[in-house]
Amino acid sequence: MAAEGNVDLIVHDTFFRDHETGVLVEVGAARPDYLSISASYRSRGWRIIAIEPNPSFCVLHRALGYDVLQYACSDEDADDIPFFVVDNHGAQYLEGPVSYESFSSLGIKGGYASLLAESPGRTVTTIPVQVRRLDTILAQHAPDVGEIDVLAVDVEGWELSVMRGVDLAKYRPKVMILENLFNDAGYLSFMRDVGYVFWKRIEANDVYIRADIKIPKPMREHAREWLAGAGLLEVARRVKKSFQTLSLPVRR
Repeated sequence: MAAEGNVDLIVHDTFFRDHETGVLVEVGAARPDYLSISASYRSRGWRIIAIEPNPSFCVLHRALGYDVLQYACSDEDADDIPFFVVDNHGAQYLEGPVSYESFSSLGIKGGYASLLAESPGRTVTTIPVQVRRLDTILAQHAPDVGEIDVLAVDVEGWELSVMRGVDLAKYRPKVMILENLFNDAGYLSFMRDVGYVFWKRIEANDVYIRADIKIPKPMREHAREWLAGAGLLEVARRVKKSFQTLSLPVRR
């Protein structure tokens, strides 16, 4: 199943349509087959570096033969840190049952805490997890990775902590997808300060691109430029106008 708002497909088709492969890092990978940003890229042959602290989700990745790195991500390295696991008991969302995807994090805070308080029927437990900076994880488990094509982070309000734990000058992600459920303006400010440009909000996610990355032109603009170069733009306009005239309703 595609990610929320088809953000995975939109980003691919906009920025990577001509790429046969690439590197996608997904922090907060959750399940491999439901609301997954990485799933559609994996099916295209991309290298996926999936990071997920919840052992129940890690079992699902490994059962399908996928590598998954069992860590929580933040801006420090620490062991046996409490991770709050929220069981949603199969609540339905986008044609699927939610298990531990919502609210589970290093700490339920801010708008997430308020929303959880308004959501009866959830149960919360804690488990000890290993917390690592993304820098640390990549250096240990993917030392050959240079530039990242897509970095996706969905950690229930801890996204900026993850961002503080990665050397953006080294890995230079081309596109970043950050969940920002409550549309916190601090995300935009932080990303601007580290050299990224806001591209689009898609459902609960903000999409940013590296400042030197050009936004591909829509197909309509490519077609207009081609017609102009071929000296056919005026002809195309006349044809379009004639069809619009033919489609006018007949008054009786």
